[in-house]
Amino acid sequence: MVTPLEDQQVLAGRIVAHWTRGAGGEYNPKRREALAQIRISATLEEALQAVARQEGRLPRTVATCARPQAAAISFERLRREMQNDYPYMLMVGTAWGLAPEIIEGADHVLAPIGDHATYNHLSVRCAAAIIMDRLTVI
Repeated sequence: MVTPLEDQQVLAGRIVAHWTRGAGGEYNPKRREALAQIRISATLEEALQAVARQEGRLPRTVATCARPQAAAISFERLRREMQNDYPYMLMVGTAWGLAPEIIEGADHVLAPIGDHATYNHLSVRCAAAIIMDRLTVI
């Protein structure tokens, strides 16, 4: 999770701690396992470097956007590409989405989830779930 806002970092840390070291982890061990993977960073560069330290190289970045982008790639194309040895960082935004400079600087921009000419907003958890399902290699 990346946010420059210190209060949001503290809040995210408290939520993660509840589910990994607190009563939540005892109540739901599967959620503890999933949330134990979360790292909180103040900047995207910090997050990229953390992945590079863990994986031995920088990840390829994939931005998401509800608005169509000129160079967007399909879910199918990204799913095929992800079968190589590179780590990938999927970037999703909340509220108004990712900043334009993040989208422009990404290695790939993923096509929108659907063709929603009059409505293109999903909650970030719904969008992330759909994206992860579509990118899962079976």
